[in-house]
Amino acid sequence: MKEQNIKFNKHIAAMAVVMLFAVAFLSSSMAMAAVHSFNFTAKTLPNGQLGYAAGGADAEAVIPGPALFVKQGDTIQITLTNNTAVDVGFNVPGLVNSNSAKATPGQTQNYTLHANKTGTYVYHGDNNGKELLGLFGAIIVDKRNGPIDSFVNGDGSIVPVTQADLDKQFVLFMVGSTFWGTEISADGVQKPLWAAPDLGAVENDLVRFHVLAIGPGHTFHLHAHRWLKTDTATVIDTKLLNDGTDTHSFTIKAGSGVGPGDWQFHCHLIAHMEAGMHGSFRVDAIGSGDGASVVGASPYGNILLGARPSEPGVVTLEVSDEPASWFRSPRGDAIVGLPFDIKTKSLEVMYPGSSVNFIMSDTNGVHTISSLLWPSGAHHMPFNQSAAYRGGGIVKLTTPGLYVFTCKVHPYMFGAVIVDDPETEGLDLGNPAMDYKIDLVTGIAGLPTSSDLAVRLLRTFFVATSPSNWQDYSTGIWNLKFPTLPVRISGAPFGNIEDGGLALALSALNVIDAPLAVGAAPEKPGVGEVWVNTQFEKTAGKYKPGTTTVVDTTNWTVKRKVALPEINNNNPHNMWTNRDQSVIYQTQWFDTKLSMINRETGALIKNITVGNTPSHVVTLPSNDDLTIAINGENGVAIIPAGTTTVSKMLPTQAHGHTSANPHGHWVSADGTKIVTPNINTNDIGIYGATGGIHARTPTGNNAPGAHPIAIGMMPDSSKIYAANLLHHSLSVVDGASGALLKTINLIADYNPIDGSFADNDGNGAIAVGVLPIQSPVSPDGKAVVIAATGGQIVIVDTKTDKIVKMLPCDPGCHGANFGAKEGGGYYAYVTTKFGNRLTVVDIDPDNNGDISDAHIAGYVSLVDTASTAKDDTVSSLPGFGGQGVLAVPNVYNGWVQNLPDVWKSGLTAAQQNPIGH
Repeated sequence: MKEQNIKFNKHIAAMAVVMLFAVAFLSSSMAMAAVHSFNFTAKTLPNGQLGYAAGGADAEAVIPGPALFVKQGDTIQITLTNNTAVDVGFNVPGLVNSNSAKATPGQTQNYTLHANKTGTYVYHGDNNGKELLGLFGAIIVDKRNGPIDSFVNGDGSIVPVTQADLDKQFVLFMVGSTFWGTEISADGVQKPLWAAPDLGAVENDLVRFHVLAIGPGHTFHLHAHRWLKTDTATVIDTKLLNDGTDTHSFTIKAGSGVGPGDWQFHCHLIAHMEAGMHGSFRVDAIGSGDGASVVGASPYGNILLGARPSEPGVVTLEVSDEPASWFRSPRGDAIVGLPFDIKTKSLEVMYPGSSVNFIMSDTNGVHTISSLLWPSGAHHMPFNQSAAYRGGGIVKLTTPGLYVFTCKVHPYMFGAVIVDDPETEGLDLGNPAMDYKIDLVTGIAGLPTSSDLAVRLLRTFFVATSPSNWQDYSTGIWNLKFPTLPVRISGAPFGNIEDGGLALALSALNVIDAPLAVGAAPEKPGVGEVWVNTQFEKTAGKYKPGTTTVVDTTNWTVKRKVALPEINNNNPHNMWTNRDQSVIYQTQWFDTKLSMINRETGALIKNITVGNTPSHVVTLPSNDDLTIAINGENGVAIIPAGTTTVSKMLPTQAHGHTSANPHGHWVSADGTKIVTPNINTNDIGIYGATGGIHARTPTGNNAPGAHPIAIGMMPDSSKIYAANLLHHSLSVVDGASGALLKTINLIADYNPIDGSFADNDGNGAIAVGVLPIQSPVSPDGKAVVIAATGGQIVIVDTKTDKIVKMLPCDPGCHGANFGAKEGGGYYAYVTTKFGNRLTVVDIDPDNNGDISDAHIAGYVSLVDTASTAKDDTVSSLPGFGGQGVLAVPNVYNGWVQNLPDVWKSGLTAAQQNPIGH
């Protein structure tokens, strides 16, 4: 018993010692933990981007925001004052935050975070994409004791590193397709490196990298150097950073094993690299250089209204789903407010050596950043992304002149940058060294900026990007007004009113307080309904644009508006219907969805994810399967009839090749072939309905950037017609072999220099189709009707494949499709983006086969009325954005035969069998 008591007492004593040691250790750790307090202010930078500033009210906002270094167990207290015009938060994914609220403009919020685990963390503004404009920074939580990292030495050994060992650190954010950087010296001084910097170090410097991604993911690769995968002994040289927020930290010895030199760092995705996501890590030899980094483009630098003209500047264009503001300067309100009546938020001004940064901060779709026109002789042009994705880009512009950018997937998205030579009077619209000329993506070079075509292109830009210039028939008055910018152009020393420059040419086109009437409706009714994707119309219950407007052709009234607010319906673009005409299939072009809609009620049946940026949908007449062109990718999605999921993706390009990005496809009447216009590879693809590439035919006479965009097909599938948007042409292709039969020049009758018109192609008709889009063939095979966004409707006779007529159309003429006319024949229904009425064309009024007497039968307003059924309230842009158009019933050969009797009863015998009569 005594021995047992002794053992028990010893056990108690040992436990007491352990407990005392634990208490002492915990007390010591708690004493070592620190509370860090920071005052942050969210500010708007001179270029309109947003950033965090640390310190007092006069502190400069930087991108990335100030890097915060703490130890595990520390507490971080943030006091955030919001001096921007949007709500701003302070969100740190991965760390516990006491407050999830955002600070409204002018408000202050307090946040407390606990650094309970080591690692590198993103902090950001938590404001629905706006954080990508610069409201992001890094919090680095290191171990409290011992080494914070290790590096791989030249001999392969792994060497631990403490904070005191480091010579410098870099914080690199991968955002969109741009690097934003900060350099931190050994004594903790932070220096902003801004956008697209080049990094520097001296050989054998110990350099710690903190690489962070916000938004879409990336891969990070640094040439010639290796490092350790986080918390492992595995050596890597490339790191995948996932979508959302992701981070990676590592340490290297500069030049270890390779010596001094320039070593590239970049995203390993090719499209991201070509968009500008790369830089140089220069390692100077010991004694021959100071290892200084090269600061990139600054929001404070050499741009219009910039604060520091001695530094390279950066202007930014946000890529958006918003009508007219698809490429939108974040300081667009300030630009519009300048005393030149600019009207558009899509124009920026900077000076040579500065950069333009694109960021997809307000879009659900995928896009490309692609040059449309640029100053002759400009460096870094054309700028062209080979793949569509959700990202951005950055490019330095050194040559004065006008640059216009677009998206190849959504080619009416425009953003413009004027690079102005400060030594010349007025804004330069071309390269002064080449008499102010410009080049176009289609291969036209040395076009005078004083030419009629240049003026028309600028007119198109200022219409497309300014809703105040759109033709709003609901007001009864049209005000078309262009900026009074003083510009320098070819053939004129200074483009002001006295010298007759471009400002005068544009202002001469002004239309002020002009009466605007819808026009009379067609005298003869149509059959059934016409569904129009009024893609820009906005409603109160959702923040994404787009409705579908249903017209009753028996009385030419708007019977229904379908907004689908429950799914935030986003830019509805094109439609088709099933065999019994009970379901409307509708793509959402700036999103990933296909909607199934009850035709009778307008109610949503199903919203289906199908792929990035679906454009057109067509059923197979043989079995009613859905085929959906996935415009942002490389294929046609198939949804079997009666199901609601994609069963397979038919590739439109061979594996490993450049994505084709198909747009407005068509299907043969027997359902065996799918034909796509491939915008990214400038060809027509003919494919089997179950897969396989039958033919690939280049379009636009192999012109670069021909941009085939929509397909029409003869009812017997003998010929295929493809509209080439940027080449202003129509390709005629043999339906069996895929051989090119003819290229119809739609601007042959137009002189681009002086603007004169003449029958240059000998067709007997003066007709021009600028920027052609949809080009369907009538169900009876008589005619191709082309909607040209330049404001023309062009009629082509399929017997001769010659243009026989040109009819007027509102600006942004876009969609065309055929429906049955009561008593026989067909109407072509034509939509416009920048006017809110539907144009009805009768291609053969007397039904004698001669289509040279085709004419406009009438017009229909697309604005809702008191009797219009709706699922949401129209709030702005009423009836605008007409793009996809579908007549119900579907009367094309191959489909019309499958209609139920209730629909066939309204058609003539010839309409029921269009190629049998």
